[in-house]
Amino acid sequence: MEPDLTQIVEGCRRGDPRSQRALYDALAPMALGVCMRYTRDRHTAQDLMQDGFIKVFENISRLRKPESLGAWVYQVMVNRCINHCKQQRPTASLDDNVPPPVSLPLDPFADQEIVLALQQLPPQQRLVFNLIEVEDRPYDEVAATLRCSEVNLRALLSRAKARLRDILNETK
Repeated sequence: MEPDLTQIVEGCRRGDPRSQRALYDALAPMALGVCMRYTRDRHTAQDLMQDGFIKVFENISRLRKPESLGAWVYQVMVNRCINHCKQQRPTASLDDNVPPPVSLPLDPFADQEIVLALQQLPPQQRLVFNLIEVEDRPYDEVAATLRCSEVNLRALLSRAKARLRDILNETK
């Protein structure tokens, strides 16, 4: 990364408000984009992003390599969104009828349409879809994070894909 990003990180470690603002300005669009994928509305996404940046500023001294700042902030935002989704999670379990996997062709749609479609999914389906399909995390890791079985994950993912396909087809 650029040398001034190293200076920005060092300034943030010292608690310099100008450095914090520079870091925020540089990474807020990416952070908001991540949060928008996990939530239904912009207001909630902005709240999650702000909470994430608080975590970033509180823990920036733990960042070993300033050049990995973007990836680190990205992961902080994803983790904040996961925690939020877990708090919103209903306690009802899924039925044992797991539908077959559904393929989801996304090519013909613009990114904005996909984000809007994702926001229409139920929270658990949106969370699982983002972690597995967007973040490309393995099923076992997601199952451990969400404290559920891989069978439940596959069912949620299949339902999410089917619902997304329906939503996107309605917008054609």
